[in-house]
Amino acid sequence: MTVPSGTAGTPLHAIVPAAGRAERFGTGELKQLSRVAGRPLVAWTVERLLAFGCASVVVAFPEEVLAAARHALPDDPRVSTVTGGATRQASVASALAESPAAAEQWVAVHDGARAVVALSDLAVALIAAEAGDGSVLGRDLTDTLKRVEEGRIVETLDRRALFRAETPQIFRRRTLERAFEAARRDRFVGTDEASLVERLGGMRIAAVRAEYPNPKLTYPEDLAEIERLLDREAAR
Repeated sequence: MTVPSGTAGTPLHAIVPAAGRAERFGTGELKQLSRVAGRPLVAWTVERLLAFGCASVVVAFPEEVLAAARHALPDDPRVSTVTGGATRQASVASALAESPAAAEQWVAVHDGARAVVALSDLAVALIAAEAGDGSVLGRDLTDTLKRVEEGRIVETLDRRALFRAETPQIFRRRTLERAFEAARRDRFVGTDEASLVERLGGMRIAAVRAEYPNPKLTYPEDLAEIERLLDREAAR
């Protein structure tokens, strides 16, 4: 299934950070290479982006697994790999430097550990990005949130004003380059791409609410849920 990239056929390029050490995964292996439904997790992620019609997909891996990891990916000329950095920010910057995307073209940064993002959600996120300066796929919060200081609850936050960011996060290449350059200059390290773009000021970043599950592999027990979703899709 191929979904047109953009409202006017605008090419969408993708960057997949897959160089994290995943301390919370706790198995000693790179979680993005964990086998799910018979294949490495990151292979499913990249295949999903190719099915959407991405013009290129650049995947950042740790240097020590780069050669082996390349063989885990779909054999497609649109796919390339780079050595990632010590942080997500460094890995995305490395992949962006290698991306063939033109300055005005859209780049989707998507977690290597999110293998089941719905193509329809990705399409809506791209359309929303094109209406402004970018977009972030995510969802509303359902839990009651507390602010804690020194182990004590001091405030209940209004969850109606909060949004749980996921990926993809979509911005023009030139916007990402400006954001990364500003972060380097200020020695700022963010937790996602939107946190860097927000610092530029005046940016219209759409919060796109996902309609379908988009789980991220964080703990070993997450594998079963991701495999269940992949199996459900295969049965359709």
